[in-house]
Amino acid sequence: MPDPLPPAPNAASACPQGLGTRTDAMLRGLLLLVGLYHLLLALWLALRTGPGLDLMVPAMAASHILLCLLCLIEHRAGRTLHAAMTFLVGELLLLVLAYGYWGLAAQLRVQMVQLVPVLLVAAVLGGPALRWSTAWLCGVMAMGAWGDASGALFRADRVQHATADLAISAAGAVITAWLLHHSVTGLRESLHEAQQRSRELSRKRDQLQVEMQERERSRDQLVHAMKMENVGRLASGIAHDFNHLLALIQGYVAKARRSEGDDLQTALQGADSATRRASAVSRRLLDFSRLEPGRPQLLDAAATLMAMAPTLQQVFDEGVRCEVDTGGVRRLIHFDPAQLESILLSLAVNANQAMPHGGAFTLRLQPPDPDGALVLQLQDTGQGMSEAIRARCLEPFFTTKPVGQGTGLGLSVTASLVAAAGGSVQVHSRPGEGTRIDLHLPSRPLAPLAA
Repeated sequence: MPDPLPPAPNAASACPQGLGTRTDAMLRGLLLLVGLYHLLLALWLALRTGPGLDLMVPAMAASHILLCLLCLIEHRAGRTLHAAMTFLVGELLLLVLAYGYWGLAAQLRVQMVQLVPVLLVAAVLGGPALRWSTAWLCGVMAMGAWGDASGALFRADRVQHATADLAISAAGAVITAWLLHHSVTGLRESLHEAQQRSRELSRKRDQLQVEMQERERSRDQLVHAMKMENVGRLASGIAHDFNHLLALIQGYVAKARRSEGDDLQTALQGADSATRRASAVSRRLLDFSRLEPGRPQLLDAAATLMAMAPTLQQVFDEGVRCEVDTGGVRRLIHFDPAQLESILLSLAVNANQAMPHGGAFTLRLQPPDPDGALVLQLQDTGQGMSEAIRARCLEPFFTTKPVGQGTGLGLSVTASLVAAAGGSVQVHSRPGEGTRIDLHLPSRPLAPLAA
């Protein structure tokens, strides 16, 4: 969890309500280092001085170690803020004893080790704590300097040395406090800005996810609208097929009434076969028009196109010749069958409208390119398109048809569905020379037939 921050950058100097994980780890390490430092310093002085060691040295070392242990216990109990405040107050009081007993000059060599931990903890606790601690330390140094001067009976040279030591020490404390204050404040403000930026990015990510979901739903609705448009265009052809199948059933039923034995069984089988074909036609139409999310599957490209041939023929007028040529290509594509049928029907309808006086439409499979992409090529001999129209034909809702005769969704939805399958669409056309549309789809070889 990130370090807690003040409510706004201008409040960064206020005392924080908690220290946070990173500062918590820093405080734990600082307590261990300070306690270890005083222990090692006491041992080194004892070995160096021997029996003449001042008893105040081990007493002060023991006090610092006990203070660090107490703060570590508070820290382990989860009271990190209380541990930091205890350490700060305890160290400030112990420094009063040290400077009052030994004076300022005796502390100069170890002054940095004494002051930096205190000022660092005060900076973490906030601006007021740092200011009061700095003022306290300057007062403690003044007390130590007074002790140095009074010990020499205020000789002029000793007063000058004590005054110089006090000025240098106080200036060092103030500069260190200023640097720590601005460093900690800057880090808090930077972290605050980073957290705000992270929250803003999270909101943008959520908005993007919602927009992507809306886009997926819109695309599904467009695909369904295109399906229903194609169903309407196929209605006349399907009605013709149903009339033919119903006529077959009626003929077989009439024959059954006049027949007996084997002839009766043959008539009933014929009626049953015609009924199954009619059921297959209606079921295929219902599956095609149903609003469902795409379910891509591996399809035999050649077999799928050949199965589509009768349905495609229903789209064209009598003067248009429709040809499906698989070219002996045996490849598998990964696509939703209903969406592929919808794409081919939509493009076939466009081709038929581009040939009002008749012509030819060819749907053929081209061998895969070096990247393994199979090309479904749809070509007509219609009016063609100008370069300006061809450049915009894949844009959503772009159409050159009169109002009420076109939605401008066929090619744009085709491009979207093909792109979702990892393919691409290319349109080649010139005025008076017809149009060729190439659907490039990833493919894989079909397993060879068993001998």
